[in-house]
Amino acid sequence: MSLTADTTSGILARVLDLLAREAPPERFAELAREVGPHPLLDQVLTDAARVRTLLEQRARREREAQVLYATARDLTSLRGSDDVLTAIVDRARDLLGCASAYIALIDAETGDAYMRVTSGTRTRALDSVRQPPGYGVGGYVIQTGQPLATANYHADPRIRHDPAVSAAVRADGIVSIAGVPMKLGTRVVGALFAADRYERVFDQAEIALLGSLAAHASVVIENARLFDQIRESSAELRAANVRLRRQQLALERAGRAHELLMPMALTRVGMPEFARTLADVLEGTVVVTVGPAAVLASATAPGAPSPEDLLGGRTGPDVTVRTVPVQAGQETFGQLMFARPGDLGDPEVRTLERAAQTAALLLLMERRTAMVAQELRTELVEDLLATPAPDRAALRRRARLLDAPLDLDRPLAVVVLTAEGVGRSALIDAASDFAAARRGIAAEHDGRIVVLLPDTDPGAAARAAAAELDRATGGAVTAGAAGPAPAPEAVRDAHRDAARCHRLLVALGRRGGVDVAALGVIGMVLEEVTADQVHQLLDRTLGPLLHYDRTHDAHLVRTVECYFACGQNPPTTARHLGVHVNTVYQRLERVDHILGGRAWRDPRGALDVQMALQFHRLVTGDPEHGCPHDTTSRA
Repeated sequence: MSLTADTTSGILARVLDLLAREAPPERFAELAREVGPHPLLDQVLTDAARVRTLLEQRARREREAQVLYATARDLTSLRGSDDVLTAIVDRARDLLGCASAYIALIDAETGDAYMRVTSGTRTRALDSVRQPPGYGVGGYVIQTGQPLATANYHADPRIRHDPAVSAAVRADGIVSIAGVPMKLGTRVVGALFAADRYERVFDQAEIALLGSLAAHASVVIENARLFDQIRESSAELRAANVRLRRQQLALERAGRAHELLMPMALTRVGMPEFARTLADVLEGTVVVTVGPAAVLASATAPGAPSPEDLLGGRTGPDVTVRTVPVQAGQETFGQLMFARPGDLGDPEVRTLERAAQTAALLLLMERRTAMVAQELRTELVEDLLATPAPDRAALRRRARLLDAPLDLDRPLAVVVLTAEGVGRSALIDAASDFAAARRGIAAEHDGRIVVLLPDTDPGAAARAAAAELDRATGGAVTAGAAGPAPAPEAVRDAHRDAARCHRLLVALGRRGGVDVAALGVIGMVLEEVTADQVHQLLDRTLGPLLHYDRTHDAHLVRTVECYFACGQNPPTTARHLGVHVNTVYQRLERVDHILGGRAWRDPRGALDVQMALQFHRLVTGDPEHGCPHDTTSRA
């Protein structure tokens, strides 16, 4: 076919237009068929097709370069590794125009390849595939470190099939697969795959593109590993820094505690101050106990549990509790208990141990000081009771040596006491505390405790001593008192009266406190008396009357007592009892009958009866004299 110049120009213009519009090859074939065979046109179309191919290759390379650039930019971003890997598989799908793409990594423990990220899969089974080494495309690529592409995964004889993996691939509809290794140096860490749901031959350019993306994915994996390693290292460094900080604080507390503990021992601070200082330094709760469970001192820092919760075991699971024995040599005084939220470091534990030693030293010094003070008090009491007594100047010098000086220029009440079921040391300590609170002193003399109290009524002093020492010791306290002694020289005589009162109370089995004046005549005339003598007198003299009163609900003993108090005058007795005089006569006749006659009214018999009545009042705890007023009229 011959073509004119205009026709040829038009055809060339159309060819150029197709090239400019990047028309597909089919349009060039249509133009060739339209023009027909022509040597010049055939050459032009051949050249146009070659130009078209070159343009396509250049456009593809530009797209690939843009994708690789975007992927490289992702590597320097702060995006998470999974986000970058997902972007890589999405770009692989776009560039290769395939149905799906995914990345598999190597399990460091088993060597299996497991899916890390997928794009375009239809079933969850493929997302959870694990391939043993050497099986499937992934197993081959990871084991050999070489790429592998197959147009038909299920029919390719080069592939060793794992039944579970093949089932998952078939369920997803995958037919053709291309895989390339992900390497760090020579070490394979995973594989990048592209797959389609029809038979497809992946060319070398596509394999090369997958390889480039796989290299970027390898960098992502390595960066993630390094980031995790750095994060773990940072966490370890932070934890180490926290431990070092705690250690530093513990050492600072230990140093501060050491600086404070030694001066405490040298200055002999009290246990309350010791507990407060230790609680502040270690920022916790401190309780010092002596004996089984007696709290000697306690202190609490802000945020720490209360001493009551510590003693009751209610501190909670987040609180550390430590108990250290307070001991010196083989002697244990008690315990040092400590509690604080959080843990205790070794320096703080050692600080507690040193604090317990300091507490033992303080208690030893307190004991020694108390012993010296008690020795001084005992010496002063011995001097006051000595025969003859030292001069006043010597007594005043001794009194001034006491920790709480005793004023010898004031009248002194003297109390002699004992207690059943109480140890000697405990009773002396309790009596010393009782006396010190009243500006007095207490000491042991002749097996009994002697208490000297200034400006105090002897009876009140005896009752107060018995009541308070009862509470303090839990024993049965019996206290006899006398005085007040107006001068130091009179203390010896007051002590003799108080001791006689005490002996009489013990003989009567009387508990509590009484002064010698309350004993009346028996307190003055009886020097020594035993419990058996008292009970024999009561049984012989008042026993029958007491028995009658108990069995008949009568008041013969009261009537006899009031009868003697009223000078043996029946009318006066009747007025005081609030009864008719005939009732008094009837009661007195009943007494005559019970006691076998009127001998009890005679002077000698009356003395025995009145003495027995006095003993009876003391035994029953009513030491007051006088006639009780009875308004009843029972006979």
